[in-house]
Amino acid sequence: MVSCETKNQSGSAKDSLILNYENVPQQRSNVNLNAVKTYTETVKSFETTDEFKVSLFETKQTFRYLIKIQYKQLNEEDTLRIPDFGIAPSVAMEKGDSIRPSCIIGFLDEKKQFRESKLIYFEEGSLKIHVLNHYAVATYQHKVQ
Repeated sequence: MVSCETKNQSGSAKDSLILNYENVPQQRSNVNLNAVKTYTETVKSFETTDEFKVSLFETKQTFRYLIKIQYKQLNEEDTLRIPDFGIAPSVAMEKGDSIRPSCIIGFLDEKKQFRESKLIYFEEGSLKIHVLNHYAVATYQHKVQ
């Protein structure tokens, strides 16, 4: 429900935005132990063929995911936090660039648009994680006087 015009007690119109969404619990009752999303890229060189793999796993916290990264002999972990828009979280992954093994992880917002959060890539012998965007949700209340 969206409201663009409300009236306070004095009768003058004020702009406001009211969004009603479902109440999503902060804790999961059942945690899926399997990866909910996985990105895999085969990297061929003259000497070897390696697999760059990034997987997202649910945690007990509804809006937090565990990121597991595997490439060559590296096994690393990081976390992904998703803002609570009042809808069940939906994570997503996209290919990064074509220059190096990479992927972009993020989430789908309430309009099902992909929101980039982190870029994970391997460059010059090192695994790198770059935060692309920070997201937050704020709640505002107007006091009627």
